[in-house]
Amino acid sequence: MNATDTSSRPLVVDLDGTLIHSDLLWEAIVLFLKKNILRAWLLPLWLLRGKAGFKEQLAREVDLDPAALPYDQKVLELVRAERARGRTVVLATGSQRIFAERIAAHLGLFDLVLATDDGINLTSHNKARRLAELYGSKGYDYIGNSRADLAVWLDCADPYSVHCKPFRLADGRSTVHSGSVRGGAAMALLKAMRPRQWLKNLLVFVPMLAGHELDLWTFEASLVAFLAFSLCASSAYLLNDALDAQDDRVHPTKHRRPIASGALPLPLALGMSPLLALAALALCASYSALLLVVVTLYFISTVAYSVYLKRLLMVDIVTLAILYSLRILGGSAATAIAPSFWLLAFSFFIFLSLALLKRHSELFNLHREGKEKTRGRGYTTADKGPIGIMGINAAFVSVLIFMLYFNSNNVLDLYASPGWLAGILPLLVFWLGRLWVLAFRGEVNEDPVLYVSKDKVSLIVVALCLALAVLAAYP
Repeated sequence: MNATDTSSRPLVVDLDGTLIHSDLLWEAIVLFLKKNILRAWLLPLWLLRGKAGFKEQLAREVDLDPAALPYDQKVLELVRAERARGRTVVLATGSQRIFAERIAAHLGLFDLVLATDDGINLTSHNKARRLAELYGSKGYDYIGNSRADLAVWLDCADPYSVHCKPFRLADGRSTVHSGSVRGGAAMALLKAMRPRQWLKNLLVFVPMLAGHELDLWTFEASLVAFLAFSLCASSAYLLNDALDAQDDRVHPTKHRRPIASGALPLPLALGMSPLLALAALALCASYSALLLVVVTLYFISTVAYSVYLKRLLMVDIVTLAILYSLRILGGSAATAIAPSFWLLAFSFFIFLSLALLKRHSELFNLHREGKEKTRGRGYTTADKGPIGIMGINAAFVSVLIFMLYFNSNNVLDLYASPGWLAGILPLLVFWLGRLWVLAFRGEVNEDPVLYVSKDKVSLIVVALCLALAVLAAYP
């Protein structure tokens, strides 16, 4: 704020995109979809009531937690400082009144709340008229964030914007930056797509490697499957993070995710999610009908997981294991290499173990922080023990399946020197045992696949297993 004395003028603060790095209308839509996905068809009908009526109906349907919003801490500091100077601070927003009043009560920083109510959408000229009625033209300062605030800035004394790039006003003035520095949405979108997680989609190359079909056509087919699963996975991550935004904001690490932090606008995330999914399905349709079936099943499963299944005890873990296995089936569908029973059984149990390890790590961290229950999940920290037991059992069931495979006819058909495969058994026991010991110590992060990709010991074990497989393949 300017150094000149402005204490006699009220400071008016916008809410959506200014006080918070998000928009309450979209927050309410996401909360509604998360709890009432089968009633989504009602949203277009409510729009017929006008924007104010639409906001009012949504406010009746959802329970917004003001503590789980991405506040701009710089704006909050400014409001606290100005209020400490004795200045009147007003929250003026186009959001519905019930939401605005909850937020004001939660923060305890505002003397007055002006919001959408009685069929009047309090934005732009409506907001400018209301403030002029209360304080007169040029009788207040205003902090906003978008072109919708131009009418208010033009009528206020000192115009402030949370965006670094100033807005030019019709009277020749420009807005002055106030608040935190905000990054671009493009980088936030890329981060929210989680390209690091595409490592999991390398599983589509397993049928090619396991079937010893190492030719260019098979590689190209596997690459198409990899691209399709990566696009589909990013689509699911955007949807999942949008639906989980409020839960993620109270999580010790997930609050930094682009959507939860407000760096990526909800409408952009919700718009890109179906576009990425359609691109994945179009790629499959142009290449293989069977691949299209598998990727469609994968997408439906991920959406079901994001919307509902992840909240169900154990169902979420089994679903994660199935999603891993579907990647292998996708590679088989693209290359027309039929997966063996041994491969599917081994992959299901080892991925079941990793899914259990992920949940165990989450519960371990919650317990360490003194919390008892996961938000948005069906677990308590008391479940940490049985989940660990099941995870260790699943790990060594996968070892048993590999040992039986070592003695099967499939090995004799594929490997000229199968004796080398025996060396993989102790490596598997060491690797899985080590992962679980570290998990019980709380040293494995919440995504074991990413942990393995950065863990030198795990990478050495994987390299040794591949070397033994290559030696077994040749006389």
